[in-house]
Amino acid sequence: MPDWPRYLRATLRGHDLHLVAGRSRKVDPDCWGPDGRDLCIHGLLLLVAGSGRYRDSTGRDESVQAGDLLVLFPGLRHRYGPDPGQDWCEAFLDCDGPLVRLLEGQGLLDRHRPHLRPEPSAVKPLRRLIDDIESGRLNDPQEAQWRLHGALLLAMRSSRPDDDTALERARQLLAADLARPCDPRRAAQAAGLGWELFRKRFRARYGLPPARWRLHARCEAAAQALLAPGATVERVATRFGFCDGAHLRRHLRTVLGMTAASFRRLHGSG
Repeated sequence: MPDWPRYLRATLRGHDLHLVAGRSRKVDPDCWGPDGRDLCIHGLLLLVAGSGRYRDSTGRDESVQAGDLLVLFPGLRHRYGPDPGQDWCEAFLDCDGPLVRLLEGQGLLDRHRPHLRPEPSAVKPLRRLIDDIESGRLNDPQEAQWRLHGALLLAMRSSRPDDDTALERARQLLAADLARPCDPRRAAQAAGLGWELFRKRFRARYGLPPARWRLHARCEAAAQALLAPGATVERVATRFGFCDGAHLRRHLRTVLGMTAASFRRLHGSG
């Protein structure tokens, strides 16, 4: 895109609102240096043409293609730019104010998902908003805030992962290797969701919060293991990561509603 400017921007200020909108072209694959930068406010970056990479201080390192949307969060150091020999033409909107902070607090802007791939039609309102601020056609802060709200909601909704697929991936991680400790936040990362939003959706889908669901899975697996000939509560407790037999017995009463001995009698094991 030979007519794309190296850097062009315009600012719009209002009560509790500060927007900087513009376009730029990157030519350096590592323009922010090895340590990256912290924008200190929220930023929206739409890659209009070209390709490259996005990296941040969480260890994320992902390929970015034209049409992708990057959400830059305050406090999260990041760097991005073109692959060698590639173009990088971006439209950007830096935002400061209570609106974007509210959307992040509600989980709609999720710093665990800074790299989004919305449908092309879903980013058109955001692109028009950037163009209108940059060109000076839009100078009403209140209208800009309403349009920003609508554009963000549309882009985020279009970029949501398939909940069933993402949550099932998380459930399988929680169900794996039941003898070892497992931080449920790893399951949230596997689902591509922030922790609070993940807990809410996981409970709605499977009926229990993630940590309790895994405890139930461990108890159910341990109960089945107790039916094996020669199995003892102490050995099964060790196998499934419980402190001792008493610890396992206590959880079995809570989860199964019966003692280990009652479970074995019910299922025909002496």
